[in-house]
Amino acid sequence: MDFVWLTAVKDWRRQRRNPIEMVMWLGIPLLIGGLIILAFGGRGGPQPQAHLLIADEDDSFLSAFLIGALSQEEAGHFIRAEKVQRHEGRDRVAAGNATALLIIPDGFGSAVLNEQPITLKLVTNPAQTILPGIVEETLSILADGTFYLHRLVGDQLRLIAQGPPPGQNRLPDQVVSGMAVVFNRIGDQVSNYLSPPVIKLVDAPVPAEENTGGVSLGLLFLPSILFMSLLFMAQGLGNDIWQEREQHTLRRVVITPRNLTQFLAGKLLAAAGMMLLVSVVGLTAGYAYFRLSPITLPLAAFWAMCAGCLIQSLLMTVQLFAPSQRAGNIMTMVLIFPLMMIGGSFFPFEAMPSWMVAVGRWTPNGWSLLLLKRIM
Repeated sequence: MDFVWLTAVKDWRRQRRNPIEMVMWLGIPLLIGGLIILAFGGRGGPQPQAHLLIADEDDSFLSAFLIGALSQEEAGHFIRAEKVQRHEGRDRVAAGNATALLIIPDGFGSAVLNEQPITLKLVTNPAQTILPGIVEETLSILADGTFYLHRLVGDQLRLIAQGPPPGQNRLPDQVVSGMAVVFNRIGDQVSNYLSPPVIKLVDAPVPAEENTGGVSLGLLFLPSILFMSLLFMAQGLGNDIWQEREQHTLRRVVITPRNLTQFLAGKLLAAAGMMLLVSVVGLTAGYAYFRLSPITLPLAAFWAMCAGCLIQSLLMTVQLFAPSQRAGNIMTMVLIFPLMMIGGSFFPFEAMPSWMVAVGRWTPNGWSLLLLKRIM
């Protein structure tokens, strides 16, 4: 046992003299994780929402209906509408304090009822790109809805726009009853599509290992990035056996009474210590940023170390049977890159096709990664 410990201490001292390699192993999860957080957002914060200012210069029933449609709950998740004056809205958009300004011109309600051309002016914030597009798409949907509404009840809408006959303050009873008959017939025609609905939404259960539960993309990438770093570490530590051969360490071990298995066990112990250090640093940073409960941190780091040692043993075995260092490097590279791709290290399983997930969960790193997620 003393020989195993001395071998591990020897490897730790040799690694201490090469700090750049250790810094790279420690930096891989932190650097890639930081880039992903910058690109896709951090803890999965509030949903982006467009702030739409509306200058209603028509002040009609239909303009109020349009404002209400943009403010209702279905659109309110993406759009927050606020009624303002035209000059105030332009100033706030120019100052970058709103996504867009919608100007509803005078005569909007009459033009819509009579199906006449009318222009809605939309002034967008040039500093934003996605949110103004959401506003434009929403308005285009409402415009399409108006077009199809006229195809169904256009004549009745024009009667409403004409208003009561001269000298009367309401529409004649026969006109109102006629519109009621038309609306009733249209209701019968579309009832086959609305009751029951032609398209039915089914809420299918999601497997536990694929259910993100509203987790941010950065948190989903955390275990994947850590295992990517461990795979690179396993390759580098497995390649260390060739340095031992070049320095004639293996030859001296063979001619001593010590067992070669103890020597390899010492190297595995040294690798376990280095992988534990990388796992603790990477997971601590992730736990702190995503505000995870620290109770599971020790077990998660220990399991990551065990999984890394398993992969390192596999790659070291490949190096021991390789005819040359170059062949060993090629063989290990051929192994680790498919493992990264299929095993959820390049992309989390939640973002991969189902057939690839079915294969990847049985790879050494994929199976270990799923268990790490359960621990976290």
